[in-house]
Amino acid sequence: MSENTSNIDYKTAKTSVSVIIPAYNEERRIKQTISELRSYLKSKKYAYEIIAVDDGSTDGTVTILKDMLASDLRIITITKSGKGTAVKEGILSANYEYVFFMDADLSTDADEIAKFINIFKKEKDLDVIIGSRYLEGGSVIIQPPFRNFVGKTFSFVKSKLLGINFYDSQCGFKAFRLETAKKIFSKSVIKGFSFDVEILYIALLNNIKVKEVSASWKHKPGGHVNIIADSVPMLIELFQIFLNKNKYYF
Repeated sequence: MSENTSNIDYKTAKTSVSVIIPAYNEERRIKQTISELRSYLKSKKYAYEIIAVDDGSTDGTVTILKDMLASDLRIITITKSGKGTAVKEGILSANYEYVFFMDADLSTDADEIAKFINIFKKEKDLDVIIGSRYLEGGSVIIQPPFRNFVGKTFSFVKSKLLGINFYDSQCGFKAFRLETAKKIFSKSVIKGFSFDVEILYIALLNNIKVKEVSASWKHKPGGHVNIIADSVPMLIELFQIFLNKNKYYF
């Protein structure tokens, strides 16, 4: 079910942006996240829409979002399906020129939005930009050691199995041109946390230009990735992606 208000008039704006926020049991921070995004996007004078996709929350997330409804915010609610599904639902409903998805805890600062848009404007053949915590110029603050270990193991398997060699496929901050985003996500099927790898794989198989750009990132407690319980399903998803290869071509 989608809650919608009046459409935003973007005819006079030079830049229009859709920001997708997947959310699951985020009642403690979703209000601050939406407020910060609103303030930032208004300050940049973008035409924008924020699309919050609630992935079956059992707390007060949806109630808080409904209290914040305005012409710049849409809410999509789905039954608990996984982050991949939540992001896909948001992307497929986006309307504006540049489409971003970012985590509900704003681990990546909103300032990175303008940086990525400027890159798109300079590089006309570029369709996908992925944030990277590990490139020069990026930063990771308070990253638990075991998370680093699991991340390196995942990256090794991903590289050997799928030939994806980006430094940081899992950073929860990515941007697309609208048409390309819809093409890619129309082919995606992975519901869990490996969906990031899947969308990059789809892009590369279809010769879509992808650029990895440094991004500042700060680990915040209270996330929903259980690095132990979720690591095995994520590895299984990598093999599912490999087996789905022939289904990913446009």
